Amino acid sequence: MQQHVQHTLETVVQENSHSIYGLSAQMIQLEVVQGAVAKLLERIDDFVHKGWHENSGMTYMSILQIQDTVRLIDMAFHPLFKNITEEVNTLNSHSEELYQTVIKSELEQSPDAATKFDNNSKEGWNAYTMEGNIKTFIKEFGRGPDSFEEVLTYITETVVKVVGKGEEHKKATTGTVTKENIEN
Repeated sequence: MQQHVQHTLETVVQENSHSIYGLSAQMIQLEVVQGAVAKLLERIDDFVHKGWHENSGMTYMSILQIQDTVRLIDMAFHPLFKNITEEVNTLNSHSEELYQTVIKSELEQSPDAATKFDNNSKEGWNAYTMEGNIKTFIKEFGRGPDSFEEVLTYITETVVKVVGKGEEHKKATTGTVTKENIEN
């Protein structure tokens, strides 16, 4: 099982590296397209500045030049957009595969995940809530906890924040409700 996970990770890392190189090359192509658009805008400004838009012959020539440039930009942009979309979709699928391989695999292999808890017993409920706390910790920090104490500290701090906000809200609304009741 460990060798399978190792092989999967190596494959995904290599494929991600390839996808990133592809995206880097496509970003350079995108800069070229952006440069062509900037030159086109400069050319249009030049036509207007020289007053060519007022002369029908010059306007016709200008429109033909702009048309050719826009077609070239479109020809470059459409496949570039398609390639970037494919690369991003590939990276998303690799990310999902990494999550399935690393995070879910770890959770499934942990002794707590293999055990079904009896939520009606104190021990079962505590184990169930601790599993949830660990999952919340992993989602929050993107890594597993270094120790049991780290999870407890995180949960304690979270509870203190929530209870503190609840108490503040309760105090604020209690004063308002009491004043309203007195006035009525």
